Amino acid sequence: MRFILLAIFLLSIVVNVAAVTLNDIQTDVMCTCGCGKVLENCDCGTAERMREEIRGMIARGMTKKEIITELQDTYGKEVLVNPPKEGVFLGLWYYPAIAVGVGIAAIYVLLRKRNAKWYADPDEIINEEDLELEH
Repeated sequence: MRFILLAIFLLSIVVNVAAVTLNDIQTDVMCTCGCGKVLENCDCGTAERMREEIRGMIARGMTKKEIITELQDTYGKEVLVNPPKEGVFLGLWYYPAIAVGVGIAAIYVLLRKRNAKWYADPDEIINEEDLELEH
């Protein structure tokens, strides 16, 4: 009898740990209404419909990964808070670094092209040109 009670207790712990909640899912999903908010922070009707859809999936016994995959199949990869690092989404991770690098390179080239004549007295430059013309 003790063995059966222990087994039931351990199984209940495992089931509670593995159970998926709405909060587990809605922190990883964006609302599709166009507001740009994470689902847990959006209060629009679209967010409520998505929550009901997720609750239905949880009730069917789907795992978190299955629910995320189902939402991704339905709404596209844009529904994910952290899009996968592949295809167009790969650029989202690297474009900022590339833009900073190009900006630093442009500033370096501009600074290298500068010469001392920028800081020279304009009268002296005009006088030097006059001297050259006289010769």
